[in-house]
Amino acid sequence: MKLFALLLILISFTTISAHAFELIVIQAVSETKKTFITRNGKRQGIQPGATGTFTAEDISVLAKAINVSGNFTQWQLINPDAIFPFEKGAIITYYSATEYIWALAPELERRKYIKSQIRTPKSSLVFKGAISRGLSETVSETTATTPTRGGYMGEIYYERDLFGYLAFDVGLRYEREVINYSGASLITQRNLAIIDLLYYFEFFPDYISGGQFFLGAGMGYGLSNTSTVGLSQSGPVSLLPTVKIGISFPFNDNWGFILDGASESLSTKEEQEDGNIQTTNQTNFKVGFGLRRTF
Repeated sequence: MKLFALLLILISFTTISAHAFELIVIQAVSETKKTFITRNGKRQGIQPGATGTFTAEDISVLAKAINVSGNFTQWQLINPDAIFPFEKGAIITYYSATEYIWALAPELERRKYIKSQIRTPKSSLVFKGAISRGLSETVSETTATTPTRGGYMGEIYYERDLFGYLAFDVGLRYEREVINYSGASLITQRNLAIIDLLYYFEFFPDYISGGQFFLGAGMGYGLSNTSTVGLSQSGPVSLLPTVKIGISFPFNDNWGFILDGASESLSTKEEQEDGNIQTTNQTNFKVGFGLRRTF
């Protein structure tokens, strides 16, 4: 009988340890150290007036929920003489109990969680397709016009994390653009090498594990060729700058979906058949989508 009771206690303790604890991050602490805010609210089952225990290592305090929104809760220490012992950004253990639980603080799990949140450098290959639309254009030695421009492109990038949430990529692009003037159409083909600097942010971590929002800026250089019936001219093209914004959604540990939009400034200097150099400056907007393979 005693053995059965001991097994029952061990099973209960294991269940509590596995399911009752929640690791949370302290979002803010008041100047008085009497109230603090955590990122868990009504969507996680917390209601105004609820009490909970907050622990880390050998420290444990009791607090009461005084303001609760969908994803955030403001807590007030129950003991008026106590001072909240944790700082903003600390990762601690929340337990929806009304007693101090010094012996049950899952410190090992907390350390594992902290380690899992440290971004380790990774490499990836990004395969993208994109469509572009011309916004503005100026051409040397010609009357100002407003042609209709648009095209498509294929891109491949190698991306590598630097430190923190900063990364860089280098890649190749093939682009085909159709330019429609009144009474004539031109086709421009570009081959570019591109380098970008990227910064990643956490994107809805409560809903999409690993999803990230990113900003980027970069430049590129390559060759351009413009042709139509009876005309062909080519020369170097520079891309500076390109500014992009996008989101990345993982499917699993290795594959993910990526979507981005970018504004790009292109400068082309093509040599015509008579030897003259024609300079074209244009601004494009593009939307790209594709797959990421992480290593």
